[in-house]
Amino acid sequence: MSIYTQIAYLPIIFQVGNDNITNIDKILKSKNFLFNNILLLSGGTYSRKVATRIKLEKLHHHEIVIDNTIEEVQRISGLVYTKRYDLILAVGGGKVLDVAKRISQLQRINHISIPTVISNDGLISPISVLKDDKDKTQSISGNMPTGVIIDIDIIAKAPEHYLQAAAGDILSNISATNDWFYATAINKERINDIGYQLSLLAAQSLINFNNVDLKCENFLKMIIQGQVNSGIAMALSGSSRPCSGSEHLISHAMDYLGHTKSTLHGYQVGVLSLFCLFIQGKLKNAHLEYAQAINLNLDLGDLYNLNEKKWLKIFNLSRSMRPGRVTILDKYSNVELVKKYKEFLENSQSHY
Repeated sequence: MSIYTQIAYLPIIFQVGNDNITNIDKILKSKNFLFNNILLLSGGTYSRKVATRIKLEKLHHHEIVIDNTIEEVQRISGLVYTKRYDLILAVGGGKVLDVAKRISQLQRINHISIPTVISNDGLISPISVLKDDKDKTQSISGNMPTGVIIDIDIIAKAPEHYLQAAAGDILSNISATNDWFYATAINKERINDIGYQLSLLAAQSLINFNNVDLKCENFLKMIIQGQVNSGIAMALSGSSRPCSGSEHLISHAMDYLGHTKSTLHGYQVGVLSLFCLFIQGKLKNAHLEYAQAINLNLDLGDLYNLNEKKWLKIFNLSRSMRPGRVTILDKYSNVELVKKYKEFLENSQSHY
């Protein structure tokens, strides 16, 4: 008789509230978190100012993360090893948090994420998005944070396009889980039931929220909870599968070809998920209404000035962005996908 077991390392602390940035010492002590040599990481601008508001007795050094590069990870990782830090507090956006997650894994050290913006589900995912020496991004394993402390007042002050991207990113969970189900149906993968349901619930709770408004604090809290649930879904599943499907493959191909300098990742995959839902035969009016409420542009082709030739290259490259990942894209040729994209715009624009 076989017994199947699975272990996921999840955050011990998850605090969302007002003025949390000045109460970090109190939060740590309430969980009996006692550390003697704490390293504070932040970016160099806004997050640096936020970081200076943190007061901890055992906080010994504040280091600025220059960029989310593998080289920067190596530099700060050496500092952690030399100085024997026993906790990292990472304050900032995705770049700072990704660097902290990777260092945490390399040095086997606890880290706590204190985001200043939210724009995608990388908040607590076990994945670090880092740039190599050729400035190309790659997804590398990292540790999930031991704790997540979110100050609503700080998040609410972020530029609206970050919140828009965060809300859009969770929309991609629906097309991603559809792709996962499709791969399972043709016996290419197995679904982790809890990861699947958590990812889907994160998206549905936002789409069905009674006040889809980026200025509504309760909606903002739902976005944060959705991002956390998405991260947990990936941790339980051991991959990004619950939150990354055909829409992410197309997005990565666009990034690789240099078409997407002007938008955030979450915004991009949110828009692309609408197209992928269309070719999956799963696009609903509720999805379009939600996208319109958070002001997503329906046509990335128009936004990025993409002609038919460019789309053919994007679709061709997208399948190779994640070798072995089965999605709805495998069902169509590049020419068919270009035709489907035109049909998607014709059928969907009447709802906008």
